[in-house]
Amino acid sequence: MQLSLSAFFIWFSAAVNYYFPELIDLNLKPANTLQSKLDREYDFIIVGAGTAGCVVASRLTENPNWKVLLIEAGGDEDAITSTPFLAYFSQNTEKDWNYTTVRQRRACLDRNGKCTYPRGRVMGGTGSLNYMLYVRGNKADYDEWERMGNYGWGYKDVLPYFKKAENYRIPYLRSSPHHGTSGPLSVQLARYQSGLARDFIKASEEIGFRFDDYNNGDQRNIVGESQFNINGPLRHSTSSAYLNPIRNRTNLFVIKRSRVKKLLIQQNIAKGVEYVRNGKIETVYAKEIILSAGAIDTPKLLMLSGIGPREDLQKLGIPVKRNLPVGKSFRDHLTITFYFKLENATTFTPDVWRTTDSIIEFTRKKQGPLSAFPNEVTSFFNPFDKESPPTIQLLHNIGYADMITGSDMSLLWCFVGLLKPKSLGILSLNCSDYRNPPLIDPNYLSEKSDVDHIKRGIDKLFEFTESNAMKKYSPKFTTEFQTRCNGVPKEQLKDCFLSYYSSSYNHPVGTARMGPIEDKFAVVNPSNLKVWGVDNLRVIDASVMPDIPSGNTNGPTIMIAEKACDIIKENYKCN
Repeated sequence: MQLSLSAFFIWFSAAVNYYFPELIDLNLKPANTLQSKLDREYDFIIVGAGTAGCVVASRLTENPNWKVLLIEAGGDEDAITSTPFLAYFSQNTEKDWNYTTVRQRRACLDRNGKCTYPRGRVMGGTGSLNYMLYVRGNKADYDEWERMGNYGWGYKDVLPYFKKAENYRIPYLRSSPHHGTSGPLSVQLARYQSGLARDFIKASEEIGFRFDDYNNGDQRNIVGESQFNINGPLRHSTSSAYLNPIRNRTNLFVIKRSRVKKLLIQQNIAKGVEYVRNGKIETVYAKEIILSAGAIDTPKLLMLSGIGPREDLQKLGIPVKRNLPVGKSFRDHLTITFYFKLENATTFTPDVWRTTDSIIEFTRKKQGPLSAFPNEVTSFFNPFDKESPPTIQLLHNIGYADMITGSDMSLLWCFVGLLKPKSLGILSLNCSDYRNPPLIDPNYLSEKSDVDHIKRGIDKLFEFTESNAMKKYSPKFTTEFQTRCNGVPKEQLKDCFLSYYSSSYNHPVGTARMGPIEDKFAVVNPSNLKVWGVDNLRVIDASVMPDIPSGNTNGPTIMIAEKACDIIKENYKCN
């Protein structure tokens, strides 16, 4: 029986309580340390329990002699965030910072140019809200990082850290030399399959792709089954993978729902942090501060603390501690969504997932449609040069129709993602009040080459839908749910979609970029991820990426955190 949305969540909550209590058992998560139990000083303070911060907290507390304090603005994951199919419902909630960009001239015009920008405010960070795709990027991405002066960050250097994190549970890849099988982070295929994936792969092969593992270092012209950070039927964020299993370490201290206001810096030395907990300003000190607040909030905290572009900070009355180009090398992936009506398709319609049967199948049997996200096939390519690293990603999703349209029709829901944007954005402060969101300006589609590549990507998508393998489903492109482009002539349709139905892929990077001192955009030292000119302060998250990788950024962020922890351990060993 199909349920209304409100009835679904009532039944779902009841079933979780009965069959799946571990999803909501706070005893299986790190405790929220009482203020009275905190010390005045720690060896390390980590700001942000997101994708990187959870990894860092886990790895640093492996040394029993180090006391580590982890500060997170949000609360715990719950049954909704842990259920793969319900990822959509965690956004635009208290677990999300609910950011938007400044008005874009060339993108998101259906929202008056203000692109929505989900960012996690929860243990696990955005990795607890995202769509769980595990993508490393291309080996050429990391070799380019090294060419830019970031020695030690080439593909040969980072591959061991990808493998260290991974627990590959995809049977035909477990023996691959490219992957790890004993790390904390589960990588697997979705437990539930719609039945269309095989035809999606055939259609992709028909238009020039080869079926392979897109995480083998070479993504060129590859179509593959989507790989997810899922552990059995559940999302596997870094909070679940790295933090929950070590929750009882006596040298780990976690405070939740506490917002860092600024860093305490004296004479170019980071001493501690000032944070707000239960409405009261608190102060704590450490031998070293690690910023892992993400590519939006890490640069914001740096600038609020006086580390950033001198002129910008002075305009806001913030005393300048260090003049650095924070926020000046901001890049993000852009994506465009297209819908196709399907016939003869088994999809994630309300009749499949929004039922008491699907709830019981998930909570009691640990399987079924709620254990999957409806992206089953992903492909990568360069539309101008098939021998070059990919610049476009196609994702083919099935269903979700009722969430998108309010109907129960069968839909093919496709993303065309721009992987290697040349457009450079800026992240800056709105004001000196820590409670205000920053100004997020990705400056989408400001470079002609970005427009050219994504238009060619759209052409390839339509080749896919017109292939022989897809004929049985009679895909019919529709603008029924994107009415701004209704009746637009075919030759102008791509421009219409670029302008109105482009959106952020939510992969911001580079806002505290690593690079040699002569790099005009460099904020942190690539050899140790310390902020240039500031002692005892490191950045470990997607902020430090010197360029954006060819794929989803959660996996590369985990790699950076793994490598950074070994750097820290080696630094202290040498000292």
